[in-house]
Amino acid sequence: MSFLQPVLLLGLPLALLPVIIHLINRHRHRTVQWAAMMFLLDARKMNKGLAKLRQILILTMRVAAVAMLVLAASRPLSGGWLALTGGKADTIILLLDRSASMEEQTLETGESKRSTTLTKLTDLIENTATGSEIVLIDSATLTPTVISKAAALSDLPQTAPTDTAADIPALLQAAADFLITNESGRTDIWLASDQRQPDWQPASGQWQSIRADLTSSESVRLFLLNFPEIQPDNLSISATNVKRQRSSEGLQLVMDLSIRRGDRSEKLEDLTVPVEFTINGTRTVQDMTITGSELIRLGHVIPLGKNDGRGWGRLDLPADDNPLDNTAYFVFDEPATRKTVILSDDSATAEAISSAANAPIDHAVYETVTLSTDLAAQIPWEETALLFWHAQIPQPDSAEGALLKQHVASGRTLVFLPPPIIFPQTEAKTPQLFGFQWKEWTEANRDSLDINWWRTDSGLLSNTQNGNPLPLDQLKLFKSCLFTTEGQDLLKLKSEEPVITRILTDQLPSSAGALYAWGTLPRTDHSTLATDGVAFFVMTHRALDAGTNAVSKAKHRETGPEALPSRTAGVSTLSTTSATSFLSPSLRSGAYEISTNPETSYLIALNRPVSEDILSTVSPQAIDSLLEGVEFRQINDKLGNGDSLASEVWRIFLTLMALALIVEAALCIPPRTEVQKPSIRLSSPNSVK
Repeated sequence: MSFLQPVLLLGLPLALLPVIIHLINRHRHRTVQWAAMMFLLDARKMNKGLAKLRQILILTMRVAAVAMLVLAASRPLSGGWLALTGGKADTIILLLDRSASMEEQTLETGESKRSTTLTKLTDLIENTATGSEIVLIDSATLTPTVISKAAALSDLPQTAPTDTAADIPALLQAAADFLITNESGRTDIWLASDQRQPDWQPASGQWQSIRADLTSSESVRLFLLNFPEIQPDNLSISATNVKRQRSSEGLQLVMDLSIRRGDRSEKLEDLTVPVEFTINGTRTVQDMTITGSELIRLGHVIPLGKNDGRGWGRLDLPADDNPLDNTAYFVFDEPATRKTVILSDDSATAEAISSAANAPIDHAVYETVTLSTDLAAQIPWEETALLFWHAQIPQPDSAEGALLKQHVASGRTLVFLPPPIIFPQTEAKTPQLFGFQWKEWTEANRDSLDINWWRTDSGLLSNTQNGNPLPLDQLKLFKSCLFTTEGQDLLKLKSEEPVITRILTDQLPSSAGALYAWGTLPRTDHSTLATDGVAFFVMTHRALDAGTNAVSKAKHRETGPEALPSRTAGVSTLSTTSATSFLSPSLRSGAYEISTNPETSYLIALNRPVSEDILSTVSPQAIDSLLEGVEFRQINDKLGNGDSLASEVWRIFLTLMALALIVEAALCIPPRTEVQKPSIRLSSPNSVK
């Protein structure tokens, strides 16, 4: 607790005045022995203990009343919503969510969730934590920055808005690592976020280590400043699967367009909004009607002019509660060949994959190359968008291991398939590429292995854009190879063993392509992937689409620290919505041209991650579960709430003073004297003689 007028605390010794006055009054009169009073004193000896206790309570209430008056006059502040105990922190770590969804704002004031967070935390630190070390860790860079003055928070580049997503587990882990490295004393951690579920990642494996790190120190307190409220009038727009095609009418762009509403009510009136299309600087406006909570247009066609064979474009919505989700960028150029390479000695597996990868879904050019495992050196790495590795996993320090790392690091897709023979390996002796290792085969005892769950919100097996799930409930698995890895499971058996997983590793940059492990094969003796076809076809083409973006001359990526090449000299901005010049181009949406040499260049469109348009939030109960065992408090706030985190609590002390005076007055009331009524004895007539 701190005080706005701490000098007045010097008056606390005045609380002893009632005691001093009491002592003076005791020695004020000379004691005279009086015989008549001796009998009264003897009569009161029975009540002496109770009377003494009563006098002590009266004196205590008087002292408390004076002390409460002095404390109230000092204007006490309570930081962290009545966190009255624990003392001042030596270090304050601010974990700031700078994701695009944190820019939701009220149109009346223009204050966003991010700016409101900065204002409230600045006020809190200036009023309650003067002299504490301030460390800022933002979600875009995850880099600790020591701040000299809290008033400078809003002016720092590390607190500016970005078009990125947030990784809350990574933020908390960065704070825990800072504490361990710097051996900070008493520390308060303030995490500010909008509680979006994709940012919190409840299924992440990091939570266990985060809980262990935060509970290892008793001097750490965690405060969660949440802004879970979603603005119902906000709209967001996105464009995916952008392709340039030739038709009988000339060049045209084909894309999947989506407009989402913040209001997710069941009964919504139709809403017509003007959407502005900009192609190489030429603008047109088209009205679109949203029925329900979302408008989805698959294969939306935009005609191109004769001179628009290459360029950039953007879609814009009218201004609303969040300016960062009103724009979507895209670029286009001559389509790249969708090349799939299959490294396998199994003709049945290779043929099934080749049939699925070569099945056209648009006017693009498809190509499949099958190589035996002894011809791995002939893989056309620069042209390959999707690589199926149906062979033994190479060692990390081998030439093949280095090429596989480079393949995924460049944004292309790699799928590991289990080899026919699994050689026994031990984690202690055998190095593992990407931290991945095959274990052993498991087979069905009766009909097939039971499928328990598959991921429907993202990844290769996610629902289609109209919300329908893939028919994986009809898939039958007869054999599956178990594996060990760190990753995001996409399909699991009833035994909780993963069948399909996206491998996550720190050996690759954040802009790397997708890396998968498929535990079964598209063979009739392993599964019905090839015979049922639908799920296998969708999985293959989703993996191929992601890898094709890396070999294309027109690339689409999500914003992030490594979204653009590190050498910014060859980066030219074609269009961007951000007016903040000190922001890294990788953190803001826009269209860019990258020059690799004077004669060669390619285009990149950066957009906020798709997860930023997902409106689901993590419930307080789920947060309690994620942080079980950690001392923390949740503070749910909302835009427009002017309450300060550093609240003045002088009213509490005035109330306590009033209560003390009331109790003192009640104790001073003399006890009621019982009046004895004279008794009259009546005698009966028979008793009179």
